[in-house]
Amino acid sequence: MPLVRPLRGLGYALDRFGSGEIPARVRRPGEVAASQGRVADLTDLVCPPYDVISDSQRATLLGRHPRNAVRLELSAEAAPHRAAAEALAAWQADGTLSIRSRAAFYSYRYAATDAAEGVAQPEIRGILARVRLEPWGPGMRPHEHTMPGPKEDRLGLLRATRTQLSPILVLYVDRSAGYESLIERAVFDQWRARDGDGLLHRAGIIESDQGLAAYLSRRRLVVADGHHRYETALAYQAEVRSKPIPGAAAPGALAADWVMAVLVNAAREQLEIRPTHRLLRRVDADRLRSLVQGPDPLFQAVPVAPEQLAQRLADLRDAAEAVFGLVLPDGEGWLLIGDVDAAADRMRREPISAPARRLDLAILHAALLGDRLRITEADVAAGETLLYTRSEADARARVARGEVAAAILVRPTRLEELTAVAAAGDVMPQKSTYFYPKLLTGMVFYPLEG
Repeated sequence: MPLVRPLRGLGYALDRFGSGEIPARVRRPGEVAASQGRVADLTDLVCPPYDVISDSQRATLLGRHPRNAVRLELSAEAAPHRAAAEALAAWQADGTLSIRSRAAFYSYRYAATDAAEGVAQPEIRGILARVRLEPWGPGMRPHEHTMPGPKEDRLGLLRATRTQLSPILVLYVDRSAGYESLIERAVFDQWRARDGDGLLHRAGIIESDQGLAAYLSRRRLVVADGHHRYETALAYQAEVRSKPIPGAAAPGALAADWVMAVLVNAAREQLEIRPTHRLLRRVDADRLRSLVQGPDPLFQAVPVAPEQLAQRLADLRDAAEAVFGLVLPDGEGWLLIGDVDAAADRMRREPISAPARRLDLAILHAALLGDRLRITEADVAAGETLLYTRSEADARARVARGEVAAAILVRPTRLEELTAVAAAGDVMPQKSTYFYPKLLTGMVFYPLEG
């Protein structure tokens, strides 16, 4: 099992940004203003992780505060990695950021969904810590494929800053009765922020970490969000340890041997997974049309107005059949409903586990994209033929504007599907899951020097 330990977090200095009262903007409904420790409102200082920041959103974040974390996470400068490193060093030198003198666990809580005014938002509870890196295996499993481009970019940033800027999301499963006493810990010195959707995130130092390290180190862990960052951390660790002196250090002795993560109990916390739809840029028109013409052994094509496809997919959320929405130009839409037995026969040819064969997205990539449209795995990895969007409205609009040839709307992956595939030692196609909301960059940083 991977080791889990507290970390010496680097963060926005409470001496500068904190106060003895909880600022109104980050106060929960009914919560008193007085606080036992210092609380900082980082709403104008944090940002989402790099892979969900658009150019327009980056400009908005840059306008909020001159020290917004987007200057580190996704700099707009011509040499972004060097600019991020320079900004990080300057912020530490001028007291914007400060590092804890002792390692600690953090409680990390974030609202799961919006709520009515004056009503407390339901929260997802996790522990922010460092997890010792190890290759993918029984103790630490991925659940989806990664792409080379983002890893190269993140590795360049890590080399320049020598700091992990955002935590990955890691899941484990614990149904024991003792879980509540472990997760409910008093905190002091908090950093709070509202994300772009107004959801509240809270990170706080845990007063007592007795038993937490042992408890978390006994769990089998699955990376839910942050596969590229985990593999980047492994690559950076290998580079550091390729040098003679650090290479001789004991396992876990180097800061680069660890990755910052928020660990969440998937059995008790109500995590939300949203779908990521597929956009087809380059596809043979005749092959695309064949998906909806005449009888097909795998799929029945039912005409549906494009604006109604999302609701039809939601209505069939728990259907055993694979179901997709196909958006074509000129306002044409189709619901593709799979045949369970025919799909199972086709997927037996795939060298993947039984849980993976049953996935909508595995069937989509093998039977539709591969067999019917001749889109290869290399095409997908290149990032030119297949694009992605999390908004079905955006998918429809881009087809209507002629930016893409077609869009395929998908259902969200279920959490039990994710854990089953990971437990089988397998992975899903890339962009299989979009966990909402995203953990914020800027609540805690993890320096890799020393």
